[in-house]
Amino acid sequence: MDKRVTPAFALALVVTGCSVQSDNGEFFGTQDRFGKDPQTLFVNAGGEPEYIDPGKAHDSVSSKLVQHLFEGLAAYGPDAEPVPGVAESYQRSKDNLYFRFHLRKDAAWSDGKPVTAQDFEYAWKRVLDPATASQASPNIYFLRNGELFNQGKLLRAQESVPVFEAPDAQGQPSSTLEKGTIVLVLGRTPVKVESQIAPLTDLPEGLESIGYDAANPKKKTPEKLVQIFANETRVVAPSAGALPVGDYDLVRVRAPVICNGAKDYFFELAGPDSKPVGVLPGCMLKPSAAKQSKALIAKWDSAPTYDPKARAQPAAVPIPLGFASEDNLISDTSMLGVRALDDQTLEVEAEYPVPYILDLLCAPTTYPVRKDLIEPFKARGEPDLWTRPETFIGNGPYMIDSWKFRYEIRMKRNPHHRYLNDLKIHNIVWMAVESYVSTMNLYKAGELDYIGDNSSLPPPYLPVLRKKKDFELTNYVGTYWYELNTKVPPLDKVEVRQALNLAIDKQQLADKVLRGSQAPATHFVPDFMGQGYAEYVDELRANSKDPFDAPELKFNPELARSLLKKAGYNIVEKNGGFVAEGVPPIELLYNTSEGHRAVAVTIQDMWKKNLGIEVQLRNEEWGVMLKNVRDKNFQVVRFGWIADFDHPQTFLDTFMAKSPNNRTGWSNAKYDALVQSARSTADVKESMRLYREAEGILAEEVPKIPLYFYTKSTLIKPYVKGFHFNRRNEQLTQWMWLDPDWKNNPSDEPAFPVPAFAAPAAY
Repeated sequence: MDKRVTPAFALALVVTGCSVQSDNGEFFGTQDRFGKDPQTLFVNAGGEPEYIDPGKAHDSVSSKLVQHLFEGLAAYGPDAEPVPGVAESYQRSKDNLYFRFHLRKDAAWSDGKPVTAQDFEYAWKRVLDPATASQASPNIYFLRNGELFNQGKLLRAQESVPVFEAPDAQGQPSSTLEKGTIVLVLGRTPVKVESQIAPLTDLPEGLESIGYDAANPKKKTPEKLVQIFANETRVVAPSAGALPVGDYDLVRVRAPVICNGAKDYFFELAGPDSKPVGVLPGCMLKPSAAKQSKALIAKWDSAPTYDPKARAQPAAVPIPLGFASEDNLISDTSMLGVRALDDQTLEVEAEYPVPYILDLLCAPTTYPVRKDLIEPFKARGEPDLWTRPETFIGNGPYMIDSWKFRYEIRMKRNPHHRYLNDLKIHNIVWMAVESYVSTMNLYKAGELDYIGDNSSLPPPYLPVLRKKKDFELTNYVGTYWYELNTKVPPLDKVEVRQALNLAIDKQQLADKVLRGSQAPATHFVPDFMGQGYAEYVDELRANSKDPFDAPELKFNPELARSLLKKAGYNIVEKNGGFVAEGVPPIELLYNTSEGHRAVAVTIQDMWKKNLGIEVQLRNEEWGVMLKNVRDKNFQVVRFGWIADFDHPQTFLDTFMAKSPNNRTGWSNAKYDALVQSARSTADVKESMRLYREAEGILAEEVPKIPLYFYTKSTLIKPYVKGFHFNRRNEQLTQWMWLDPDWKNNPSDEPAFPVPAFAAPAAY
């Protein structure tokens, strides 16, 4: 391991001793740039990016860099308003389901090649390709068939495909799929059964949904099956009637079922001798190590038409056709609702109304990438290496100049971008400093012009910094929360999760620890969210009907202790405090940062003081923590969500059963149904009502603990002009400029005139 101290870190060590309290100037630190190039901006990225691939970037560090290296159909303006990017104009249908974007002819990649509609089509379909494994894929689920395709459930017949009634049937097929037919895969056979729970002989009457957890020997958690009915819940225990571990064939679909919040089916199984052995849900079955011989399929009549008058609708409950070999069933991206009509025209057919599409198209997930650049690396088994500095090609205003790992990334102007001669900042130096204190002191010493979108100010210093003229504060569409691994004891009990939530004094956390005017959160979508959400919240509060303002959702240690008792843990008073008997120590994981540590230490103390629960803290660098979270190697982890677009869907999607951003193991069928209904409801007020109802389930089940709605505090030198601090925290360097005459020049206009979209024509 290389333990050398980088220059940035060495400087941070030197300036850490600078006293904030003794700084009596009207600005914080120096305004002297010490001879730095007048067209180079020095800013902190906040750390090392995980990806600079638009299709995979999903953390804030990666996304901010990608926003400078690429450009989407739309881009953020100085106030985070969507402005024209690669698209000059667009058309939309009245129901917000169909769109046509017209690309500018002068859009170019950094190697001079033109940006085309085909680049966008390829990029979006790549994000949804299951092989890409993009955690940002839900951002493009708005495309027709996007979600099912991403889950590998939609295939197309490459040629005529025979369909049989049984997986091992011989002779004449029962039917034939015509070439080009789209099918929904209900299941693949053979399957492996490892469950110690006996199969059903018949389906329970009145069953609404089921929850299933496989046994986890590593974490010593047992297998668990829960059947949920309208008025009761039944736990099904392992029994002697369980099937021997081995491979079994699917015989037929018996009925649809919701399992772990997602749509599934009960399947009738047969053993190696083809004799029926009972019924199990798909979520209890595992893929067989043997070659998958057949797929149980249903016809899917939902291909994109790009014609509002000819929109196809699938059956509410797909009717199984039978079994077919997957040899001639292929994953075909033509079933996705995006296509390039020509080099300058992109058509989009949405799965549900997206009135916020321009805002969504500013997000990195929707940016173009080059097929001719990526596919050669993919063919060599190195799909991520196309972003190396020596091979990197983007279409944004800036391009990579140099990259020193964990030290700095330098960018320069893209010589082929239309803004080349408009950009007043020619170069950007992004430092990779995670420490907030070090960042603040680098700024004070004049090494940074701006602390960066991904850096915050250390709370203890805020009372002094608030008085400085280079300090800014704004609401920020983000929520800070703790994610709970609901599959491990004691967090698998809802009463324990509720108790942990109620034992946190969030107002005290905001006032005494954070000190940045953050609003304590009892739910997950910031109250000031756009697209009608804020207006609906205001109406509820005006009539005293906001359910998330209820006392039972706020700090209540006495109720929290009673909930722990209800969960089976006795609370005893000892030495003037409490002890939760039988509750093992809980580990709280957070990424390295003074701010995150301050919050963790405070909550550690609150859980100990109010519940008698011991908490062990563990901190890791950002990239290491992300891997551990993906591997489910955590109990409680510090996380949060920053809006990808200005709509509650971006927050609530992270709780959906199949979302790659749902790391908690929690799922709820009613919740998923409410969110799906909300996003498909055209009436704004009714849509927001459904979203808030879904949030109510989250507040009751507590898969994550909402702590506060973000505010954003920052420091930016007075000579940086064109910087408009906004609640989206989207400040693009292209709008900024450095003014050497800042003391005499009050202008803060953007570096050049900001374009605007004309009203869309009819689709």
